[in-house]
Amino acid sequence: DRVAIVVGAGQSPGEGIGNGRATALTFAREGAKVLCVDHNLASAQETADMIAAKGGTAAAFKADVTKNADLKAMVEDAMARWGRIDILHNNVGVSLSGGDAELLDISEEAFDRCVAINLKSCVLAAKHVIPIMRAQKSGAIINISSINGQKGQLGLVNYCSAKSGVIGFTRALALESARKGITVNAIAPG
Repeated sequence: DRVAIVVGAGQSPGEGIGNGRATALTFAREGAKVLCVDHNLASAQETADMIAAKGGTAAAFKADVTKNADLKAMVEDAMARWGRIDILHNNVGVSLSGGDAELLDISEEAFDRCVAINLKSCVLAAKHVIPIMRAQKSGAIINISSINGQKGQLGLVNYCSAKSGVIGFTRALALESARKGITVNAIAPG
């Protein structure tokens, strides 16, 4: 009976199921109400419909994770629907499709976009849920980083830098939040 916001709950084209959609479905299967957030509303709605088809509770929400106003509205929507937020799961990322490359080949615009999607989105989403979780004296924030944030990879300067930043941000926020009943963790797939 928890309330979870899954940022990146839609599905990119291709076979299989992405981490965000899989997480949303798993939270719902375990009894959570899920706000399925994605920049592609149709894809977020598809995830919410999959949850509803299995008897779960979910809603879709469209947000550009690089926009503070969208992330604030996302949190307000979850609170208006369910009156609390127990889980924030930040599961967005971009690398090559965002213009990542070797250092001498990256543009300032590609760097800014990669950092905004991969790191800034986690910071701003957390900024809006932390006051709610502090008032509840409980909550969990889960940020998806990458093994590349720890070890690096050729041609992914922006991505590796931003995902390393996610790890640093997670550690700092975990220390800031632990005594307030909020856990903050990062998962590094790869």
